[in-house]
Amino acid sequence: LRFCAISMDDALPLFMSTPVESGGMGFTTELIGYALLGQGVILVLHIIFLFPMLKKRLGPLGIFRIAGYLCPVVCLVTPTMRDIQPMVSNGVLWIFIYSYLFLKAFAFSSGFTSISILVNNSAPKRVIGSVNGVSQTCASLASAIAPAFAGNLFSYSLHTGSAYPFDFHLVFYVVAFTTCGMLGGS
Repeated sequence: LRFCAISMDDALPLFMSTPVESGGMGFTTELIGYALLGQGVILVLHIIFLFPMLKKRLGPLGIFRIAGYLCPVVCLVTPTMRDIQPMVSNGVLWIFIYSYLFLKAFAFSSGFTSISILVNNSAPKRVIGSVNGVSQTCASLASAIAPAFAGNLFSYSLHTGSAYPFDFHLVFYVVAFTTCGMLGGS
């Protein structure tokens, strides 16, 4: 999950900053900053208010399952922002972007939090520190690899000039496929 989330966190600003004629959204750094600021606010509100309510109602395993199914959807929806951009007004586009960022925050943040709770609940007390250490080491390794993977794949897709789905969609489809593998493995 960490690999997928960090890949998306790396690819999204690249996608937003890439010129429209190259398959990106052509956003300035200021517009990307507004989007990421909105994502930060959404994340804080989600963890403080929404996640605790869902945890009481669904439990960490139920939340993890929902988040797991949403992760590939988030990846597949990302390039549609570019696809709808010329067809909608700026206001509608920003509503779509913030709705997407809410879905992304819910899927990945809920997934991370649920995994931490599940790991802590499943490990015997005498080895919980070791289990958490291994878990965080694996997550850190995924966090180290993901940006290079996503950035290089996005760059490759732009420089080859390939047609759909090997154009700017490629990185998002590959990450979606990876999240499906994660879901199947869990």
